[in-house]
Amino acid sequence: MKKLLLVMMLVATFGKSQALAENYLANPRFDDYYTVKEGEPPQKSSASFSDPLTTAQDFFSESEQFFSELRTRLYSLLQFEHHNESYGDVTEPYNRAKHFGGWLNDRRDEFCYNTRAKVLIRDSESPVDFSSNGCSVSAGKWQDPYGDRSYTRASDIQIDHFVPLKNAYLSGAYKWSRTKRCLYGNFLGNDFHLLAVFGKENASKSDKTPEGYMPPNPAYRCQYLAQWLKVKMIWSLGLTPPEKDRVLELVQENHCDVDQFVYSATELAGQRQFMTDNLEMCQ
Repeated sequence: MKKLLLVMMLVATFGKSQALAENYLANPRFDDYYTVKEGEPPQKSSASFSDPLTTAQDFFSESEQFFSELRTRLYSLLQFEHHNESYGDVTEPYNRAKHFGGWLNDRRDEFCYNTRAKVLIRDSESPVDFSSNGCSVSAGKWQDPYGDRSYTRASDIQIDHFVPLKNAYLSGAYKWSRTKRCLYGNFLGNDFHLLAVFGKENASKSDKTPEGYMPPNPAYRCQYLAQWLKVKMIWSLGLTPPEKDRVLELVQENHCDVDQFVYSATELAGQRQFMTDNLEMCQ
């Protein structure tokens, strides 16, 4: 009996150790990480004037200059800020349903479409057909950018979180509120955060960074890398040192035009304002 209990304890210990090892491999941890570097926004002058007319004229002149500079200021997506902090040191293992939830039907509009349906409608190159309930999309025409092939059945299409939910969780979203993670999972503030792609190709990508997955369509690879960095920048998500290094290598290997790797201060501010304006969707 004692031998049996000992064997059972050893098996349980081994199983626990194996689970911890597998969790470690699936949740890489580093002592440091990087974020896409954001420049300092332009500042308005705080000078005061005694003449009200002069003050008004200068105010409008400075405001016009301020917004003009904001519109024209571009941030490089290939410049990074180093952080001497731990990456991926989460206290709670990733759980998609618990941490991000599923597709939402925004109660603020009159449609019965959830986020998946809205992306399918947005990305279809032809008017879509609906199922009998009038809410789910059944057919359309989608050009999968990863494999560069067209599909007409909605069942062949999955909605890809461009920076996968698990990667987002490990690279910073574990610190967010449940509301913000829900918004990340259903974000429609741009046309690349969520993409309609071929299901099998999306499964191949899984939760990989560009270290482990690049689209087989070579014409899309530079855009893919730029969009990866845009999502990371918009949401202030981290990149592991190997991830950052591999992205820079891939930019060179694919002969990408560096002019493609810029993001304007206006676009960045607009994305973050969209977050603020839409948080109530998840409340």
